[in-house]
Amino acid sequence: MSMELGLNALQLSKNINGTTVHAYKVIYDKKDENKNPTQLIRSVASAIGKPNHFPLVTNLGHDLIVTLAPLDDLIVDTPWLVACLELHGQLELDANIPLHNGALQRLVNQDLAKAAYQLAFNKSGTIEYLNQAGTVAIREKSPSERVRFKATFLDVFKTIELDPQVLPDGTVIIGLQLAHGLIAKSGISLQWVIDHRPKWLEVIKRVRHRYQSADRGKIVAEFDSVQTELNGSSILPSLGKSLYEYHATKGEIKGDLLEETKTSTVVKVKYGSKNVCDHAACLLEPVFDFESLSNIDPDTLNRLARDLKWPMEERIREGFKLIDGLALPNFSSRLVKLEPDLLQQLRLNISHIQLQFNRGQSNSEKDVLRFGAYAQMTRNMIVPVVVGETADMGLAQKVFNDVFNTLSRINPSQLPNIAPSYPMQICDADELEMRLQKKCPDNAILLIGLAPGADKRAIRDVAFSNKLATQFFKLDHKPNVYQQSSYAGNIAAGLFSKGGGQICKISNMPGNSELFIGLDMAGTTVRTPGFAFLFTHEGTQLGWQLADKQIGEKMSDAELTDLLTQAAKAYKKEMGEQPKRMTLHRDGKFYETLEVVESFELATGIKVDVLEVLKSGAPAIYRRTSVYDPDKKIIQKCFTNPEAGDAFVINENEIIISTYSGAELGKMDSLMSVRSLRLRKRHGDTDLKTLAEQVLYLSRIHGASLYRHPRLPVTTHHADRFSKLRKEVRVESLAQMDRLCPVYL
Repeated sequence: MSMELGLNALQLSKNINGTTVHAYKVIYDKKDENKNPTQLIRSVASAIGKPNHFPLVTNLGHDLIVTLAPLDDLIVDTPWLVACLELHGQLELDANIPLHNGALQRLVNQDLAKAAYQLAFNKSGTIEYLNQAGTVAIREKSPSERVRFKATFLDVFKTIELDPQVLPDGTVIIGLQLAHGLIAKSGISLQWVIDHRPKWLEVIKRVRHRYQSADRGKIVAEFDSVQTELNGSSILPSLGKSLYEYHATKGEIKGDLLEETKTSTVVKVKYGSKNVCDHAACLLEPVFDFESLSNIDPDTLNRLARDLKWPMEERIREGFKLIDGLALPNFSSRLVKLEPDLLQQLRLNISHIQLQFNRGQSNSEKDVLRFGAYAQMTRNMIVPVVVGETADMGLAQKVFNDVFNTLSRINPSQLPNIAPSYPMQICDADELEMRLQKKCPDNAILLIGLAPGADKRAIRDVAFSNKLATQFFKLDHKPNVYQQSSYAGNIAAGLFSKGGGQICKISNMPGNSELFIGLDMAGTTVRTPGFAFLFTHEGTQLGWQLADKQIGEKMSDAELTDLLTQAAKAYKKEMGEQPKRMTLHRDGKFYETLEVVESFELATGIKVDVLEVLKSGAPAIYRRTSVYDPDKKIIQKCFTNPEAGDAFVINENEIIISTYSGAELGKMDSLMSVRSLRLRKRHGDTDLKTLAEQVLYLSRIHGASLYRHPRLPVTTHHADRFSKLRKEVRVESLAQMDRLCPVYL
């Protein structure tokens, strides 16, 4: 038997290094002076691309557009933009030059989109091409046969995303990500939501056209608000006509759907960075994802989850079937198997990690139940609370007892005091506020059991306003859930960590970084940064901080400078000296200014590494086993999940890594495919392998679960959780909390 690593990806049949492009210079006669050069050149490319039908790229200069073939139409003439293009010459792109590589990447992605659209046409309506923010995706038109549960308002479809990557030598890898996508059933429009499920509007973030635009698929927009005083027959100042007249004239929508527009509610939506636009609710469908569904209908999500476990081998084979026949027209190439030695393979050994507890060490956080925690709780009181008049008090009492028994094994010394009113039962947040106004315990944490219907957000706001940390558990699980020791174990771990305890420390972190920072930008139009600071060699959280709201995809230079400065100060306050090196983990792409990092290094003498931690866009890593069958006298191959630490090096600054193994998913989820992370080094002189090892080590500590560690390093995991919490609670309430308390776990 032999074992080798594989990547769920294909490659183009031809090398594209040295591709010749035609460069055109843009000459403006009329333009919006409020737009910057990047916005202007993109507007020209968008307008000129439609009649020419060729991929266009704008990242080789603020006045240059490049294309794979000569353009026929060189004039842009709109009420707000008038420009012409002049041929500037030809340019041979070198994939080893970062700017040229980026241009090639965009050209391939745009040609891949055209290929996907053509494939959908060729397969006679069995699949469709999806247009979703620059990502090329293909979806089966028939609901997945794997999903047995049928929801009343949505269907589940097999969907594959294709992610191209141009290597420095000109080889193109196409990563494949096959998953189940949640799609609104036919007839479930945003108008249906307004009429029948209006509360869902608080959760729905995106909407999709119910009609298809030529060559663009069904466009996705951001949902903004409902204009209850208007309908599709109302004359809109922005159009000078009604939405019904507008769509009737345009001709893309006909029949009953067009007739519905007459009486449809008008809503506000936003396309990319453009201004908010009016749209007919009946022509839009809500975009469901697993996060929104967990808020809209968690019971449906739980029932669906059992059918969404997809073995690695089946996932790979089904993905290949979906894209069979895909060919890139402008690059005249098709998809073929990856060359065996194209990418360097790494196997980082996670068993080397040393987690230090109170009375010993191991490589698993759950061993805190044997050795006791590294540092005890700092909150001096635990207050048990049950919310809801219909709560099962007997069940609540059992959970409290189980949690305290487990907590006594975790905390290295005597437990904090437990409030004598055990447990306190209240109806709602208002009653909790009233009781706390009469008597509020100092430096306490609330352990809260929630009956069905209890308002968790309101309860949390009241607690935070009174400087009380919270640990919740639900009282409406199936009975067998409460019999599992892991249930009480995870609640106890969360209670312990939020109460100021530290389960373990990392004793042998690779590299020289003394401080890690996790940064996440949450939201869509207004983004809210959340930070988590950690000692490198201990995993001790130094705190989180609230920051001003950000407009756009990047943190301002001033905010980034302040983040780095405050992180260094927090370290010095605790350790007595400033760190010599710190690492910034960015959840998602680092849109911020690297010059700010360089200026900080010069001003302080502190070395900084910047690493992007990308949750999506990474093809799955798998292990391929070759087994000889003596009966059939053949060698058979099977595909299984990777081990933690399996990795592929894409280039000197980028790596795809698995932080989980299939065995770690547990028996219930063992059929699920392990999702990889994409790590991209943006700044610093620490080598990529060390940066990847640090991420792997930091993914092994969590604080709120003894049996599941996060896929992300704890830095960006905490930042991501923090940003989600900040959107759910009142900022003024959150501001009252101790910055050392990980309230977001």
